[in-house]
Amino acid sequence: MALDPRSLRSQQLRRVNFQGDSLRMGMNWTEEDLAKPQILVDSAYGMGHPGTFHFRPLIEEISNGVFEAGGKPGVFTVSDICDGVVQATSGMSYSLVSRDVMAAMVEIHALGHPHDGMVLLSGNDKSVPAHLIAIARCNLPAIHVPGGTQLNAPDYFTSNKLWPLGMHVQRGDSAHEELVERQKNACPTCGACQFMGSASTGQVLAEALGLALPGSALIPVPLTMHLRYARAAGKQILQLVANDLRPREILTRKAFENAVAIHAAVGGSTNALLHVPAAARELGIHLDVDDFDRIHRRVPVIANVKTTGKYPVEYFYYAGGVPRVMLEIRDLLHLDCMTVTGKTLGENLDELERSFFFEERLGYLRNYRIPPTEIIRPRAEPFCVEGGIAILRGNIAPEGAMIKAFSVPPEMRVHIGPARVFDRETACLDALKRREIEPGDVMVIRYEGPRANGMPEMYFASAVLDADPVLGPTTALVTDGRYSGAMKGPCIGHVSPEAADGGPIALVEEGDLVAIDIPRRELALVGLHGRRATEGEVARALAERRARWRPPPPRHDTGILSLFARVASSASTGASLTLTPADHDGPPAAIGPVDDGVSPAGAQAAPLDPTRWDWRAPARVKVVVLDYDFGDIEVERSIIEGAGFELVGAQCKSEDEVIDVARDAYGVLCQYAHVGARAIDALTHCRVIARYGTGVDIVDVDAATEHGIQVTNAPNEWCSDEVADHAVSLWLAAARKIPTYDAATRRGEWKWQTGKPIGRLRGRVFGLLSFGAIARSIADRARPFGVELWAHDPFLDGEVIRAHGVKPVSFAELVAGSDYLVIQSPLTSETRGLFGEDVLRSMKRSAILVNTARGPIVPDHVLHRALTEGWIAGAALDDLEEEPAKSRDWRPDNPLLALDNVIVTPHAAYYSEESIHMVRSIAASEVVRVLTGHRPSSPVNVVEEPERDSA
Repeated sequence: MALDPRSLRSQQLRRVNFQGDSLRMGMNWTEEDLAKPQILVDSAYGMGHPGTFHFRPLIEEISNGVFEAGGKPGVFTVSDICDGVVQATSGMSYSLVSRDVMAAMVEIHALGHPHDGMVLLSGNDKSVPAHLIAIARCNLPAIHVPGGTQLNAPDYFTSNKLWPLGMHVQRGDSAHEELVERQKNACPTCGACQFMGSASTGQVLAEALGLALPGSALIPVPLTMHLRYARAAGKQILQLVANDLRPREILTRKAFENAVAIHAAVGGSTNALLHVPAAARELGIHLDVDDFDRIHRRVPVIANVKTTGKYPVEYFYYAGGVPRVMLEIRDLLHLDCMTVTGKTLGENLDELERSFFFEERLGYLRNYRIPPTEIIRPRAEPFCVEGGIAILRGNIAPEGAMIKAFSVPPEMRVHIGPARVFDRETACLDALKRREIEPGDVMVIRYEGPRANGMPEMYFASAVLDADPVLGPTTALVTDGRYSGAMKGPCIGHVSPEAADGGPIALVEEGDLVAIDIPRRELALVGLHGRRATEGEVARALAERRARWRPPPPRHDTGILSLFARVASSASTGASLTLTPADHDGPPAAIGPVDDGVSPAGAQAAPLDPTRWDWRAPARVKVVVLDYDFGDIEVERSIIEGAGFELVGAQCKSEDEVIDVARDAYGVLCQYAHVGARAIDALTHCRVIARYGTGVDIVDVDAATEHGIQVTNAPNEWCSDEVADHAVSLWLAAARKIPTYDAATRRGEWKWQTGKPIGRLRGRVFGLLSFGAIARSIADRARPFGVELWAHDPFLDGEVIRAHGVKPVSFAELVAGSDYLVIQSPLTSETRGLFGEDVLRSMKRSAILVNTARGPIVPDHVLHRALTEGWIAGAALDDLEEEPAKSRDWRPDNPLLALDNVIVTPHAAYYSEESIHMVRSIAASEVVRVLTGHRPSSPVNVVEEPERDSA
C-alpha cells in the first residue's frame, strides 16, 4: 500500500510547527529526510548489564532497515538497571518501578515527538515489559526486537548460582578463589542470562504476543543472524505504517492468552504475572492471575530449560525456539491472531514449516549431538503435565499468591509448618546465615510489596534456601514481594493484598501454622501459635489481630519510591504506577466504617480512594450465603470474615426467603436460590451477587445491572475438564448400557446380551450442541473412540469449529444425523424447552441424548414420552427440568426416574472435591474484591457505579 504523506502524524505536525524542521536539520537531517515517515528507534542500550551493552550494532541495523524501506530513523535511548547487580541491596526496590518509568519515557519519546511508528530494542528483566507496556499505550505501529541471549559459560555454569556459592564462601565452606573464577566466566558474552529467567521470558512473550518477528526471540548474540533480524524489523515497520496496522489490532485478549500459554509451555518467569497483566491493562483488557492459573492447568511444560530444567537457553533456540513450542501446542493457541508480519500466527507457522527455518537452527544443535526433543519435548512427553504457575488462595492471600509449582519437590506440594515471621528480607537472611531456620518451617517475609518497598525480589533468600540440602526440600518461603525468574522450589510470592495495605499476611504471628496445598490451590493459616485450629477460630483470631493492626510508617517518603508507595496497584493486577483505560471508569467504591454520629452501624461509607485497599474491619457489613449443599460454609467464612465482614448462612428455597435473609446484605453468594428482579429491588444495600459455578440463569442480571450490582461467576475453565469427564462418562454408560448390566448382575443374571442391542461406537456420529470451552474438551475426549464429530454453535463461525477437526452442521442436521447428541449450550430464553416434541421426533430412533447443560432445555414430560414411545433409544442427564435442590421437600416421583433407559445424576455431580473448594473460594474472593473497591476477576455484567447516599 502506497503511503499518503498527508496522513502521517509527522507531516501533519510539520504543517503547524515551523521550528521543528530547523532543529532537526541542525542534526544533519535533509529536506528529504523530513518528508519521510519518521520512525522512533528506542533502545535500552547502556552499561547496566550484558543484556544491553551490545546494542549499538543492532541499533545501526534497525536504522539501516528503516532507511532502506524509505523512512527516517530517530534514535533514542532509555536504559535499565540490572536486577542481578542490585539484588540484596536497597537498589532492588527501584527495579520494578523502573519498568513503569522506562515505559513512560518511551511514551514521551514516541508521542512527544512526531513519530509515525517505532521499533523498540530490549532484552532484559524490566526493559522488555517496559517496551511492551509502551507499545500498548502509544498504539503507534510498532515492532519489538528481542536483545538475544548469551553463549554458555564453562560447565554450563550460570550467574544465578553465584548466590549460594557466595554464601558458602561467607560461611567458610568454599574457597574465595573458586568464587572469583566463576565470576569471571559466568557471563562469557553479552545477552540475556542462560536460563529461562525474566529476561529470556520477556523475549519469549514479545514473540508470543505477535510483536516480534517470528523466530527472533533468544537469538545467541554473537550470531550474524541477530543483525539480519534487526534490519528486517527496520524494514517491516514501514509496512506496518503503510497499512496502519497498530498494536490494538495485534494485542487482543486472544493474543494475551497465547502469551500465557507459551509462558506455561516454557516454564517462564513468575515476574510475567506482573508484566503481562500490566500491558493488558493499557488496552482495557482485564487479565489477572486467575487467567494464568486457568491456562497453565491445561498447557504442559515442554521446554527442558534451566533453571528448572537441564539445558541452557542457547540450546532452546537451536531446538526451534518459540516457533517449535507453538507448533507443539498449536491446538491450544488462537491461530487467527494478527502479528507484526501482517499475517496471522497460523500463517506465520505454516510459512516457517515450509521454509529452512528449523533445519538452519538444528544444524547448530547437531554440533552438540543433543536431540532437539530432549530440549523441546513432544507434547505427549512433557516435562510437566501442567504449566509452571499455580495461583494459591486462602485466608493469607484472598487476592491470590503465586508459586512455580512444577519446580516444587513432590514432598512439599502439600505442607504444614510453623511460621517464622520477618518484616524485611535482611532479617530472614540473617536467620539463614545463623542457621536458625529449621526443616519444615515456613518463612514469611512481609512488608516487601509494591507499596511497602517497591516489591523487590527475594531471590537471595530463595537461592540460599534452594542450595541447602536440608532446608531446600523441607522448608517454604512466603512473601508479598517477588522473586527472580530463576527462582525454583517451594517459594510463594506476590501475596495479595500486601502487608502494607493491611492484607492478612500482616496478621500472621510467629509459630502460626501455615498450610500450603498446591493441588487444592490453597495457602492458609490452619493453626495458631503451634496449635491446629478450626477455620472459624482462625477467622476470629485474624479479626482480633486486624483490630489491633496499624500500618507501619512509610519506608520511603521522598523520590520515586514514595510515589510508587502511594499509587501502585496490587501485585495481582500488575503492580502498575500509572492509570490505564480500565482504571478511568473507577472500581466500585469500597465499603468502610462510618462514624459520623448519625449513620447506623453497617451503613455504607463514602467511596474510598480507589487506589488504596482498605483492609481495616468495616462496621458489621453483612454478607449472606443464600443456599449451599456442600455441608458447611467454613471456606467462605475463612475468606469473608478474614477480610473483616460478617457472614450469615441460609438455605433459601424461595425468593421471599432470599428477601427476608438478605435485605440488609452488602453481598450475597448463591448456588440454586433464585435472585430475580423482585429480590434485587429489595436488596437495597447489595453491591455484589457471586454465583457458585458457571451459569447465572438463577440471577436476573439485567435487573442487577440496573441497580449497580456486580454479578460474578466461576469461569468455565475451572470445571471444563470435569464437566467433559462427566459428559463422556454419561455417554459411555448410556451407550454401553452399563446401568442395565449392573442391575441385571445384582438380580443374579450373568449374560453377555443383557443390554442388547449395543451399538459399536467407532464410526458413529457424535454431535455437540454448542462448541465452547467445555464442548471442545468433550470433543477431545470422544475423538479417541473413533466417532465422527459434528457440532452446531450459532455464535461461532464454521471455520473455527472445523479448525478443531469437527464438522460444523446446522441444528437440523445435528439433530437428525447424530447417533449421540450432547447438549452443552447455556440456558437462555431461546434454549429453554428447545428439545420439544418436534425436535425429539426428528432424532434417530437409535439415538442417545446426553444433557450436561441445564435441565429446562429438555422438558421432562416430553423426554418421558420420547423414551417410552421409542422416539429415541436412551438419555443421560445431569439435571432435571426443575432442579431438586431448589425444593425444600423434594421427592423422587419424577416419571423419568422409573425408566431403565435413562441415567440421571444431580447437576454439578461432576465437581471434584478440589474444584468444589476452588469454586467456593472464587465466589467468596469475588465478594471481598467488590466490597473492598476492586474489580472482580470473573464479572458477568458491566456495572456503572450509581450515585449512592454515603449516609
